[in-house]
Amino acid sequence: MPTFEPLALSPRDAADCLSVSKRTVSNLIAAGKIEARKNGTRTLVDVASLKRYYASLPLKIDHAPLVFGRRAHVVPCSRRNTRQ
Repeated sequence: MPTFEPLALSPRDAADCLSVSKRTVSNLIAAGKIEARKNGTRTLVDVASLKRYYASLPLKIDHAPLVFGRRAHVVPCSRRNTRQ
């Protein structure tokens, strides 16, 4: 039996595919960055548009280590301007 790639995903599956939240997928749809269609009450996110969106994202070339979402070598703004 041949395997095939789906044409569309649910918003939740699209979010999982991009490793983002469902709200982010909704925002991307609203901004026109990814395409979606309606089938009755269901929203179907176009897989090809997900691939185009992902391909349009910039490559990460800065390989500084991340610590809880921040670069390890960056001093927080609150500490930069404090007098000692």
